[in-house]
Amino acid sequence: MTVKNRLIRYATDCISGKIISCKKHKQACTRFLRDVKREESGEAFFYWDDQEAQKIIKWFGFLRHSKGVLAGKPIKLTDWQQFHLCQLYGWRRKEDGYKRFKKSFVEVARKNAKSQEEAGVALYEISVQATKNKEVYEYYTAGVKRKQSKIVFEEAKLMLNGSPLKKKFKLTKSAVTHIKTGSFIEALSKDDGQNGDGTNPAGLIVDEYHQHKTTEFLDLGLGSNTKESLLMIITTAGMDLTYPCYTQEYNYCSKVLDPNVDVDNDEYLIDIMEIDPGDDISNEDNWKKANPIRMTYPAGRDKIRGDYKVATEIPEKMIAFLTKMLNMWVQQKENGYMNMEKWKKCEAKKLPIDIKGRPVYVGFDMSAKIDLTSVAFVIPYRNGKMDQTGREITEYIVLSHSFIPNQGKLMERVFKDKVPYDAWERQGFITITNSEIVDQNVVMDYVLNFCKENELDIQTLCFDPANASKLMIDLSDEGYIVEEVYQSHKSLNEATQGFREEVFMGTVCYLYNPVLNYSMSNAVIKKNNGLIKIDKDATTKRIDPVDATLCGYKLARYHEFTNAREEALDKFLENEW
Repeated sequence: MTVKNRLIRYATDCISGKIISCKKHKQACTRFLRDVKREESGEAFFYWDDQEAQKIIKWFGFLRHSKGVLAGKPIKLTDWQQFHLCQLYGWRRKEDGYKRFKKSFVEVARKNAKSQEEAGVALYEISVQATKNKEVYEYYTAGVKRKQSKIVFEEAKLMLNGSPLKKKFKLTKSAVTHIKTGSFIEALSKDDGQNGDGTNPAGLIVDEYHQHKTTEFLDLGLGSNTKESLLMIITTAGMDLTYPCYTQEYNYCSKVLDPNVDVDNDEYLIDIMEIDPGDDISNEDNWKKANPIRMTYPAGRDKIRGDYKVATEIPEKMIAFLTKMLNMWVQQKENGYMNMEKWKKCEAKKLPIDIKGRPVYVGFDMSAKIDLTSVAFVIPYRNGKMDQTGREITEYIVLSHSFIPNQGKLMERVFKDKVPYDAWERQGFITITNSEIVDQNVVMDYVLNFCKENELDIQTLCFDPANASKLMIDLSDEGYIVEEVYQSHKSLNEATQGFREEVFMGTVCYLYNPVLNYSMSNAVIKKNNGLIKIDKDATTKRIDPVDATLCGYKLARYHEFTNAREEALDKFLENEW
């Protein structure tokens, strides 16, 4: 049987349920079968080379397991490994015969041979591929810490022990070099003061990408002078939903896999193995979805089973179990304010109602120096939904915007926080006021213009009185209702708890805003005699948009709705009398 036919059978078995698989892996299988049909019809720009697919299987057979009961034995790729590795090398471009895929993203739970797979590919690339293309390949492994960067690098060395291929390579402390071509594998790490500057990598392996706070390693600019460059990402889910692995790669790859979303990328190989939302995590069959290798042998199953038992007995361990063992993205933060999964469910592509003419409560968090200044527009509304007691439910739209003094302060925050404020400014989520400190007049002009453009009825301007005393007096003199929102536990407890409850109930709606999302993920709570508030002193990360939101919500939650008749009468009396 050809490799192609084996993959077709495997994909069909996954889709049918014969092999237990998650939704995204089934989508990856569907994508493969669709590609097969495209190739056979002659419509595709690529073709299948079974010989090249067979080569990578044979290559791993020359390498050796480095750990466990299989240590020293030849590596036999599982069906799941063959599914994506054979696609990586089997699909070829009609134009020149080069690999179709330039980038690969595989997400799977811990201890499913990720490092082994990455190391084997790196060795193959610097030897077989470099020889074929008559090039010298620079291949790098990149992790957030030096130790992490070295894992794949060291695994490559270990896999050559006992291998007939070992004599083809020179192994040193800093490099694995293919003797014939001079191609090499090295580890990159910021801990070494290295960021990849000056390199021209033919290949880059980003290990455990969920730990990376930035995209700097992905931005190296692969293979400008290389015929077949390859960026390979193999990771596990993480505990921070603001990191680029989740916000960019995972979300983008999920869209590429989803046949209902019009996002295609024929040069990106994707496979995601995870437990599905709503799955019973106590059902061991569901564990197979995230553990295509580990659940196939007794020791692997026993280890997951033991970790699950601990997680059920010690709740603090459950998040680690979900991320590491079941490959589920879960936000974890000690004393964290918001469940980010529930928060993201409140995000909408468009507003549920027309906000023109609606009441709005504007919350402010004014900075003194280089912090962000943020404003939040909290719009309460009712749409006829009733709770269990028959009372009409109030829902809230939250719109947020932030300000920073000048370009220099912006880049300072980019450097210190390792967050792309510059990109967010270009996207329109942050305004530069071109001043030494945030110009409060610019902030108020923005607020008043926004409300005017959307015909919003300003009910109250809500301020933390710090850094805003004069502005509050001026606005009050102009006829606006201005309220002080003191930053005490007593003052903020109800708003802090109430807003979170609204999010959990799904009665909050906001449009995509990375600044607000980042801020929400940073927020931690401070307790005092059973009361809570956001702790401004607990983190150096920005929480200003959250403070502004809670400031506005504190007054918005008490908004009194009037019926249309009463509103018409009020307007008549205001205009005529």
